[in-house]
Amino acid sequence: MRSVNIGLIGLGTIGRGVYDAIIQNGNMISRRAGVSLSLKGVCDRDPRALKGIDKRHCPVVTDSADELIKDPGIDIIVELIGGLEPAGDIILKSISGGKHVVTANKALLSARWKEIFEAASRKGVFVKFEASVGGGIPVIRSLRESLVANRFDKIYGILNGTTNFILSMMADKGSSFKDALKTAQEKGIAEADPELDVSGKDAAHKLSILSLLGFGVDVPGDSIFTEGITSIGPQDLRNASRWGYSVKLLAIARDSGDGLSLRVHPTLIPSRHLLSGVKGEDNAVFVKGDLVGEALLFGKGAGRKPTASSVMGDIVEIAGHLANTGRPSPVFPKLNYDPDKKLKDMEDLNIPFYLRFTVIDKPGVLAGISSVLSENKISIASVSQEERKSGKQVPVIILTHSSREGDLRKAIQKIDSMDFIKARTVVIRIEE
Repeated sequence: MRSVNIGLIGLGTIGRGVYDAIIQNGNMISRRAGVSLSLKGVCDRDPRALKGIDKRHCPVVTDSADELIKDPGIDIIVELIGGLEPAGDIILKSISGGKHVVTANKALLSARWKEIFEAASRKGVFVKFEASVGGGIPVIRSLRESLVANRFDKIYGILNGTTNFILSMMADKGSSFKDALKTAQEKGIAEADPELDVSGKDAAHKLSILSLLGFGVDVPGDSIFTEGITSIGPQDLRNASRWGYSVKLLAIARDSGDGLSLRVHPTLIPSRHLLSGVKGEDNAVFVKGDLVGEALLFGKGAGRKPTASSVMGDIVEIAGHLANTGRPSPVFPKLNYDPDKKLKDMEDLNIPFYLRFTVIDKPGVLAGISSVLSENKISIASVSQEERKSGKQVPVIILTHSSREGDLRKAIQKIDSMDFIKARTVVIRIEE
């Protein structure tokens, strides 16, 4: 049985999960895959992360990534440090040295996939990245293999467990955003600095990868329209529930025929929708293809063990191929890139909206709002003003029919400048 040697760079939460999986499940993997995995070395700049490494199972323990990259005995480099640098340098050096790469780095792939995969193609090595989207859910593999024959109408879903946990707390327990975030941090679901998650940027990086695989477009995550969840209040989730909706932070890629729309934002979806039942820190990706129809991929979207499971799947796939053929097959993303795919301008999006205005309760307020909406070709579907406190601040909730995004923005800008508006209007898009 051939032994494939691995160099693991980054011993954070996921890296430690991969280390444990190789040590604890190595014999089982050998029986199933017919190839032996040997952890040749681990690297981390933090000496605390290297404590407890058993040199009987891992002879090289170092704070130098170059030591592993330059080791001629290592076949696969596993990069799990995250961020753009030095991760990008590590991956490109590994490829240049003829080593295969496994990574979970969605930010780096979103920004530099072309450079990385062109380098891999020149050297004839694998770059695998299943864990970059969806944690333990096999989203990448499904799009690359099981669903590869499909022409997709849409790929969208819940791609960030932190925001889904926060919104679930707000919906189920009436928690404020601040309290729900604090609970998520106490449980280790949210980072001490949660900006990347709650801003929607993390989901945008993941959507960038999915849109490349599903639609062949090259759009970095930082160029995707993105709104986070910080403006959402528990009253918005209560209002949504009354009208038969739930609120989720969705990453959406939708091909409407006149162009591909890419966006990340809080969204009202019908309570009957499969994604509506995805609670807590779970993730789910909904796809609609011309052959498969509608399908949902669901599971743990983050965490040590689920993400390590996806990393290990990539390692074993490369190891099995090396054991059987000694060389990789063509690099996949290059096959699907479509430089002529048209992207839809966000302002041309046509969709219904939920609007929450904070107003002074006095005569003429609703008429003033309605007049501006009408001037901008926005048709009202329903209105709710349950609280009446003359002269006090109250919410006015309006659901619109499908309206053009650019028209809605102009209307809200004008309405928010009116003297009876006392807070920035909350706007949430609706997906039917």
